Amino acid sequence: MAEPLRVGIIGCGLATQCLHLPALHNLASHFRVTALCDVSPMVANAVAAGCGARVIDDPFALVADPDVEVVLVAAPDAYHLDFTLAACEAKRRAVLVEKPLTLNPRMARTIADMSERSGVPVIVNYPHVFDFATQKAREVWGPPGPFAFGEFRCVIGWNDKYIPDVIELIRPQAADPWAALAAQLDYATASAEALGTQTDATTVVGHGLLRGLTIHDIPVLRRFLGEPARVGYARLRPGPNPISELGLGVDVMLEYVTGGALLHSEMVELKRIDWGFRVRRDGIDVEVAFPSTFPITAPSRCTIYREDSGATLAQTYTDYYETGFRRVWKHVHDVVTTGVAPETPARDAVRDLELVDAIGSCIASARQRS
Repeated sequence: MAEPLRVGIIGCGLATQCLHLPALHNLASHFRVTALCDVSPMVANAVAAGCGARVIDDPFALVADPDVEVVLVAAPDAYHLDFTLAACEAKRRAVLVEKPLTLNPRMARTIADMSERSGVPVIVNYPHVFDFATQKAREVWGPPGPFAFGEFRCVIGWNDKYIPDVIELIRPQAADPWAALAAQLDYATASAEALGTQTDATTVVGHGLLRGLTIHDIPVLRRFLGEPARVGYARLRPGPNPISELGLGVDVMLEYVTGGALLHSEMVELKRIDWGFRVRRDGIDVEVAFPSTFPITAPSRCTIYREDSGATLAQTYTDYYETGFRRVWKHVHDVVTTGVAPETPARDAVRDLELVDAIGSCIASARQRS
């Protein structure tokens, strides 16, 4: 049996502790975590103690370490560009980057160019693309075609409401204020680059919601319905606090030449998940429901509706307990060991971020007119 691939992780926060490490531990014959890095040495050391990895203080030293073959970039979005480029320059065997790939399409194109030039596959972590229910739905649905319509929704409570049910998260005793400030400035700069310098704070937060939450649904939508012709409608429904994501909703209509799609994303106070999508065209209706991201044994569900003998036949596929995160990592292993093409490569993720900015621009224009 081949040796497990050696993984180095940059960023040891929520996604790494709750989602990536459980998947990697469950794939011990495929992967071994050898190195970790985090802005908080306390967090890095505590996480490393639980998985037998070394702590490397400098992320650029981690990607250059000969004991690292595959790099996971799970640092804040503002740092994805530099760390991913460094991993490509170091000729790592693959790089898995948490969504979004980076802050805007310009940066994403830089990563895609470097990935193709270096030959290092850069894979974006879109677990819903790899989810069992999504894959079953795609198998039945086939390629995008005309006269198709869809609704995509993501209404979720704040992450901190779910984390205590799942894991005792290791947090820094004191946050690094300079790193946090730098990241926030980068987010604001990215929004100004896309939307203009006259954009108000609520629109910037809404643009961040698109980049952080709606970005889950956009690559799924594109795989079922194809590329939209234009953004027909996009509006924010601000919550009670204009600089808070809680209670903020985004409603979007994407127009196709012969079809359309609605997207709705919202962070809510209630501890509740309503996440999924429905696509339909003549003769078939497909519905997928996702559980919370965090429970590792909560299955998604795919239901397919068709006519049969004058009645409507509903076929439901569920109780498949492999998470999208585990399936992403299995795909990374296949990319490295068998040479299959990445399902979610950096070049394709450029289009996802272009749609984010197009929706954000539509929101900004609407708010400036009101």
